[in-house]
Amino acid sequence: MKNKNLLKIITIAFFLVFIFSVPIITLFTEDKKISEIENKILTQLPRISFENISSKRFMKNLDNYTSDQFPFRTNFIKLKNTYNYIIGQREFRDVYVGKDNRLMEEYKFNKESVDKNISNILKFSSYMYESKNIKSKLMVVPTSIAFYKNDLPEFSITNNQKDSLNYINNSILDYDFLSFYTPYNVLNKNKDKYIYYNTDHHWTQLGAYISYLDMFNYKYDDKILFNNYNKVSDNFYGTYYSKALLPMIKGDLIYSYSDFNNFKIEIDFDKTYNNLYDTNKLNGKNKYQYFLHGDPSFAVIYGDSNNTNEVIVFKDSYAHSLLPFLTNNYGKIHIIDPRYYNIDLEDYLNQNPNINEALFINNIQSFNYTLYK
Repeated sequence: MKNKNLLKIITIAFFLVFIFSVPIITLFTEDKKISEIENKILTQLPRISFENISSKRFMKNLDNYTSDQFPFRTNFIKLKNTYNYIIGQREFRDVYVGKDNRLMEEYKFNKESVDKNISNILKFSSYMYESKNIKSKLMVVPTSIAFYKNDLPEFSITNNQKDSLNYINNSILDYDFLSFYTPYNVLNKNKDKYIYYNTDHHWTQLGAYISYLDMFNYKYDDKILFNNYNKVSDNFYGTYYSKALLPMIKGDLIYSYSDFNNFKIEIDFDKTYNNLYDTNKLNGKNKYQYFLHGDPSFAVIYGDSNNTNEVIVFKDSYAHSLLPFLTNNYGKIHIIDPRYYNIDLEDYLNQNPNINEALFINNIQSFNYTLYK
């Protein structure tokens, strides 16, 4: 009886200490603006005002604030997720933990957003063809869950990406000025290679190179694929890990092709580099930003100086691993990210009359959101 009472007292005491100490620690701890490990902007202390209080925004924001600024937040989430994993949970914020701890993101076909993107790409492509005789190609890249369904937990639900890719292709079949390419088949043939990161939503540069060679009908073998392909990092924890936060997940390796690096690039109108990779990014959390110096809204790459062909590329970050290879095919590569830069297309094409091709390069998850407006 004494032991039971002692246990109750200890439990109550621990609970009271926890309840009262956490707000005090939070109050005297400097607020963090972002959680790099979660890739998330954290809620700041809400402003007290009559309007905020009467509309109940204050209490809602205060609740989010205490949750986001919780002391040792990341360690607590890791502990909580580990416990949930032990008792059988295999899905964390739309990321599945599969066989051999393979991480994959749930895919749901969003017809409304896909149709909007297709409609706007057709509008851009039609304008470029009618005004400048520029033909376009849309490249849509599947994500890892398309190829490793056998590794998924039994309860997982995900739409078939091949069906979605066929839908996109069929939507543009009748237009001569816009063609479609997906590396689905060639990536499926090479799925036993390290073509996708495990902890991140991007493909590796090997996957991008295989797709590039296939898109341009180049023959290749393993000797070509792994020539000058060098490891640059062995502790990359990407966006999937930021959602799952499970300590047993190992970091990814990052490799890059050193012979596709030394080209001049201008970024966001105010920065110029003589290489396409940024080794400083390997010291931060988001190591994928090593490719193309981050996530630029606008860039120009100067490729083969003997080549007069120029291409304009509309992209998301999946293109960053692939763009270096285009230096083989174009003397100048104009890069636009429609998520961040609303280009005056007419004006830009008038200023760059040598542009004679256009590429739209996106991953299929991006197509579930409105990219092109």
